[in-house]
Amino acid sequence: MERMWAPIICAGIWLGFIVYWVAGSFPKNRIYEVYAGCGIGVCLSLLLFGVFGWYPPHGDSPPLRALALGGTVLYWASVALVLLAFLALARRGQPEGFIERSTVLIDSGLFGVIRHPLYLGVALWSMGLVLSIQLVLPAMLGMAALGCAWLAGVKEDEFNVRKFGEGYREYMAVVPAWNVWKGLRRRRLRGRGEA
Repeated sequence: MERMWAPIICAGIWLGFIVYWVAGSFPKNRIYEVYAGCGIGVCLSLLLFGVFGWYPPHGDSPPLRALALGGTVLYWASVALVLLAFLALARRGQPEGFIERSTVLIDSGLFGVIRHPLYLGVALWSMGLVLSIQLVLPAMLGMAALGCAWLAGVKEDEFNVRKFGEGYREYMAVVPAWNVWKGLRRRRLRGRGEA
């Protein structure tokens, strides 16, 4: 009986996030928030399935401990990344309403390394859960969350070009969307005046 509630609860989570984000997103042309809401909804569904043990048993092949440990590391790294991004937005973004609705372009600190730390956090969160759970359905859901996070970033770039203009185009040319290593390297070169 308990397993019957799992899809209903997950559908409720997805619908709640989608309705919450869509209600304010479409009139303001914020399609990226719809993708973000879907990605977060998928991640929460994965998490609930794991917490309440709603996944089918692994059968004869138990999960690989090394992958599960890697998943746990990714999961906690994603939490740290998202918290740092929200702190940066609250401190430097001069938010209008919600924290993530900054009124100024932030191009330093974490946002000087990658453009979309929140969406990278959602992607790492989903991949961490997939590696920890190690089943086919969660893997498919995790890939869907990863795709939603990527599309959210692409659509937010388009929105921010309209919002911030040429300054954001220049920012996009210098700071990668998700590639942390490339962002750190470019930041180091900019610090030396070589970029």
